Amino acid sequence: MKRFFAILILSLAMTALCATTIYDIQYTTNAGPDGTYPSPMEGQDVTVTGIVTGANYDQDNKFFMSDPEGGAWHGIYVYDYTVGPVLGDEVEVTGTVTEYYGLTELGYCTVNILSSGNPVPAPSVVSTLNLVVPAQAEPYEGCLVEVQNVEVTEAQDEFGQWYVDDGSGECQVDDEFFYLDSVTPPIIITVGMTWDIIRGCLDYSYDEYGINPRTPEDLIEVADAPNNTISSVSEFTGCYPNPFNPETTAYFNLAQDCNLELSVYNIKGEKVRTLVSEELTAGEHHILWNGKDDQNKSVSSGIYFMFAESNSIDFTSIKKVILIK
Repeated sequence: MKRFFAILILSLAMTALCATTIYDIQYTTNAGPDGTYPSPMEGQDVTVTGIVTGANYDQDNKFFMSDPEGGAWHGIYVYDYTVGPVLGDEVEVTGTVTEYYGLTELGYCTVNILSSGNPVPAPSVVSTLNLVVPAQAEPYEGCLVEVQNVEVTEAQDEFGQWYVDDGSGECQVDDEFFYLDSVTPPIIITVGMTWDIIRGCLDYSYDEYGINPRTPEDLIEVADAPNNTISSVSEFTGCYPNPFNPETTAYFNLAQDCNLELSVYNIKGEKVRTLVSEELTAGEHHILWNGKDDQNKSVSSGIYFMFAESNSIDFTSIKKVILIK
């Protein structure tokens, strides 16, 4: 009997080691005849598991998934509209590796949801140029990506596409998850508009890679006003990125000089870190939290609350942040 269990455990271990990953499907150095870097497993039937990083693509339940570690070559698009998983679901997908006009996808699928509420892999921070040149962009096809400090160079066209540039070269942003004019208030894209962060899932269509923000929260506009503009109302704008790993920044605009305390609390209501407790001048302030407590020890993943308070101007505000590891 012991020998039977030993063989069974060894067999299960070997199965796990030999399981196909998204990385196995995506990674290639062969540009192929049309320069779109087709999967080395094109045409094969595979079974993979991963975490949903983008749900309801094309507003029709299709989705993107990633190996749990995230990063280059670890994401893929799933062409299936029958199940409709949500962000953070762990799914098992059995399907055929297909190249759809240069986009590697899993088609003819069966999808099983294994668990829900899992940490979503952090986006890969890239330059806009990284998403233009195929040799640089292909590793991020199907992945969750993020560009920072970009300016709109072309307004949204009739197909929902617009372009941004961080100074390295412009890349496309698209609206396959939601229409910008369908939210309240509607998002109007104009040339010269600036964004601190744009994140989304990267697809490939009509010979271009495009970032597809999943919700309005993936479009983070903090840098649209001149530096140190003084607001008439004190405001805790938010924390970005969020979710984050390993650090996030709290953004404030103070209407007047004040003594401000900004602290971090865990979900139990215990204070884990005091980030600032001092007199601050009126204007914009960016305060970094590196995911560590007052003893300089890294805190565990989970939900935390940034609590800002100033008795001198009767100001309090709380923002929720999520640390993922």
